[in-house]
Amino acid sequence: MSRLLEGRAVVITGAGRGLGEAYAKAVADQGAHVVVNDIDAAGAERVAASLPSAVPDTSDISTWVGAQSVINRCTETFGRIDGLVNNAGIVRVSPPAEASPEDLRAVVDVNLLGTAYCGVLAMRAMIARGGGAIVNVTSGAQLGMAAVAGYAATKGAITALTYSWAAAYGETGVRVNAVSPDAVTPLAQTLASEFPEVQAGAHSPESNAPAVVYLLSDLAQEVNGRVIMTGGTRLALMHPPRIGKSIKTADPWTPAAVAELFRDTKTAAHDGI
Repeated sequence: MSRLLEGRAVVITGAGRGLGEAYAKAVADQGAHVVVNDIDAAGAERVAASLPSAVPDTSDISTWVGAQSVINRCTETFGRIDGLVNNAGIVRVSPPAEASPEDLRAVVDVNLLGTAYCGVLAMRAMIARGGGAIVNVTSGAQLGMAAVAGYAATKGAITALTYSWAAAYGETGVRVNAVSPDAVTPLAQTLASEFPEVQAGAHSPESNAPAVVYLLSDLAQEVNGRVIMTGGTRLALMHPPRIGKSIKTADPWTPAAVAELFRDTKTAAHDGI
């Protein structure tokens, strides 16, 4: 029986440890050639050396030049790029009102712009080849997590990118989906030990990897623009945001009428409507 990703070339960012390492190993086990990207050279080299067909890469994906470098590393080494896992990310912890501009900029640069840069450049190469699969890594923090508000915002933006890219390029053979993992990682454990209010994750990184393999493979050839929540024995699909029931009036809205709407909504919720 052939492996799901036999002969395909996949870039995985932030793959020097934790979830990225688990994704790299799972993808390689299914026959893929892997570019193991991480700014931690020792981690990238260690993981790449443990795989049957892989190269390490230390490009800084938070810059356009760095993102182009890692995509080029894949096409030049393996002659193609079939998959991209946008896993690289950082966290900065603070009450929202105490966030520094430096921390906010760093989180946006790595998490959001790194994902966007690598995705755009990978899409260009994939469209030229007639197809490919991108898996973005988002987080349940996008639903709101006070101690890591900047991180949460970038993850919400990554989910929006996923929906937008999928809508734009679904007819080209390029599929874009995302995973929202729950895992115990070195970073999460360090943060949780210093900041108890930050959730450390509850499951092994490896338990999150099968969904990534699935989304990169032909098993998911009809799946586009979806977000899968993973971790342990849990698997769930996240519904795209949608507008609730619309209420219209014969007269223009006034602040007092809006207030009445909220009172009615609260009453309805209490009545179980």
